[in-house]
Amino acid sequence: MGRLQALALAALVVAISVSCTEAGERSPAPSSRSEQIVTSATAAATTAPSAHVAPPAPSAPRTLCSPLAGRTLAKIAPTRVDAQGNKSDGRIDLRAARFTWVDFFASWCGPCKEELPRLESFAARLSKDGVDVQLVHVSLDDDLRQLTAFFGKDTRIKSSLWLPDGPAREGFLASLKMKAAPALPEHAIVSQDGSAKCFVDGAFTDADYPQLLEALRR
Repeated sequence: MGRLQALALAALVVAISVSCTEAGERSPAPSSRSEQIVTSATAAATTAPSAHVAPPAPSAPRTLCSPLAGRTLAKIAPTRVDAQGNKSDGRIDLRAARFTWVDFFASWCGPCKEELPRLESFAARLSKDGVDVQLVHVSLDDDLRQLTAFFGKDTRIKSSLWLPDGPAREGFLASLKMKAAPALPEHAIVSQDGSAKCFVDGAFTDADYPQLLEALRR
């Protein structure tokens, strides 16, 4: 190859290199569709304002005592039973205290059993705070064997009043405007004349004591 031919070939190679470099600077390779989607989403997440989450509204405090109009303790005498199954007259003496607290429970009712120590504690605290009250437990068990078995297992109470299914129970509950098959536990706190001073649906909690004390001091 002559000198002139070699110089011509070198010039051609340089021209091709310059052309490719300029083309690359002018037209960068397009990104793929997936890269575009990820880039767009990232940009949107970066620029979008953070959402404001409102705090939950505070729940209303529990109103302990339900409406009392027409609720009166019946003069029907329940039966008293003990852990041995012995039965006796269970008439409630309303004159024994300024208030009589009637706790309706059943041996199969979990919340009833859970709150028993709390009820005993509340009754003792009420007495210390100057409220004369007697606590009376009334079972709505249908099967006496379940109730006596409960007395044998539970160390807090060894006897209670009992209202077996039948007309006596229906009349007793109706006088307090309770359902024939109430959702236990329920509580009626009555004055010496039998009229309800406070009626409570559901189990007591530790936070209920101040409101109960206030209601019985009025």
